[in-house]
Order: sequence, then C-alpha cells, then structure tokens
Amino acid sequence: MPMGSFVVMLPLDADYKILGYYNKEGKSEFEITNDLFLRLNLDHSKDEFTLLKLKEHRIFSYLYNFKGKLARKASGVIIGLLLNESEKPEKFRSALKEGAEAVEVLGLKVLTMDPKEFEPLLKDIYLAHLEPLVDILKPEALKASIIAITKLMLSGGKQERKIAQDLLKKVEEGEHSKITENFNNANDALKMLEYEKASKLFKKAAETAEELYIIDIAESLREKSNFSGDVPSMAKARDKLVQEARNFLRGEDFHSAYISYKKASELSKKLVDFSKEEEFRLKSKALEEFYKVDEKYKKK
Repeated sequence: MPMGSFVVMLPLDADYKILGYYNKEGKSEFEITNDLFLRLNLDHSKDEFTLLKLKEHRIFSYLYNFKGKLARKASGVIIGLLLNESEKPEKFRSALKEGAEAVEVLGLKVLTMDPKEFEPLLKDIYLAHLEPLVDILKPEALKASIIAITKLMLSGGKQERKIAQDLLKKVEEGEHSKITENFNNANDALKMLEYEKASKLFKKAAETAEELYIIDIAESLREKSNFSGDVPSMAKARDKLVQEARNFLRGEDFHSAYISYKKASELSKKLVDFSKEEEFRLKSKALEEFYKVDEKYKKK
C-alpha cells in the first residue's frame, strides 16, 4: 500500500506550487524541496510517468496537462505516490491518471487553494482513486500481512506472543478470507446501488481486519463503510436541489436556479461523481452569467 500522496501545481507565472500532501500515518518528514522538484520536472520533460528512487522514498509520479480555462493559468499538475520498496509502480498508472483528473475537476478555485483547504480533498481523492484495496485484500496478500505482524509480536512479551499464536491459528482457519469475501460483496452491492448493504459489508470487513490486527486496512474499510452509508442521503439531497433548480427555471428565477445547481455540483463532488459535478457546475455558471445579463437589462 502506498504510504501517501502529493500534488504539485505548475502555474504559468511561477515554477511550482505545492497544493498539499496526504500521509497514511499522519505526520511525515517528506516534502518537495526545490532540488526534488527540479529532478521531478526534468524527468517529466521526457516522460509523463516517472519513478524516482531517493534514499528514504520511492516516488512514482504522473504529469497531467490541464485543458480548458485552467490551462490559461497553469500547465498542469504533478501527482505522486510514495511507494514501499516491494510495490510495483506500473499498477498505479491508471490510478494516478484518475487522481489527476479529479484534481482538474475542482476547477479554477484549485489555483488559489492553500494546503489547509486542499489536503482534505486530497485525502478523498486518495481513498477514491489511489489506494488499491483490491490488490491488498486478496487472501494471499492479507495472509502475508498478518504473518508479518505476528513475526514482530513473537519477539515481544508473553501477551504479544499469545496474540501472535491466536492470529496464526485464525489465519490457518481462513478467517482473513472473510475480509476479501465481504469486500467483494460490498463492491457488488455498490454496483447494484445497494448502499446500505454495501456499508454494512464494508463494516463487517473492517471489524474482521481489526480483530486480525491489520489496522491500516481496517481504517480504510471503515471509511468506505461510512462513505457508502452517507451516499443515499447525499444523493437524495442532490436530487432535491436539481428539482428545485428546474422549478426555479420554470419561474424564471435564474438566481435561485444557479444557486441550487451550484449546491448540487458541490454535493456531486462529495459523492465522487465527477461527471455530474461538471454538468451541474457548468449549468450553474451559465445561469449565473444569464442572471447578471438579465439584471443589467432590467436596470436599463
């Protein structure tokens, strides 16, 4: 599993701007220095993907070029992952592309965001696009993770050794396979738009992961459970806003219509539904412009 992620903006009027970092463990000493940026920028002048091996980190990054209005202010972003030595960079290619596109969807306001504003969004992007849970939740991968934990525990005290022995017994009994099973069933439920069922299955998988002491995986599964549980209410609220916007349009209340579409766009972003986010954002923007013209005309 990647240790974290970062995003660097490439504005046209400056060398670079660090949008923010996300680290799985919380705090990290890693930072993009001037020298590191120069190395990344040089490598990306040759390839859109690059792997940079540093003394303490392996960075797999992707150069994404903006389109449309954003391209007038910034050429694009470099989005990167901090990888462990054992991880294969190539399996993250599509994930990095999706993550970069998710940054672009934030629109022009991303240009003025500071790390405090951007980093919570980066965490959401990381969980939605960059963290390959499918790979690490395969039974053989889970088994390897648990055995690695028991090796550390066996060198500890009496209580730790007992916990390690219990964990090994559970692995022999195939307890870890329940995580994979519940995770796969949860994803199937999501495809069928059964969000409450998916939330419960993600939660069950998280509880099993906690019992097996794979805490980082348990936290990711719990976050997926919480997100899936919130989807129905957020989707319902968005549908209501869209209907309100349409009703306002029928009454030629363009100001209220653009406000409702704007709120629907913001909810779509939280739902990680980027196509709807763009659709409602564009409608909101168009209605805002129409409202301004209409108001100007009325004053005449």
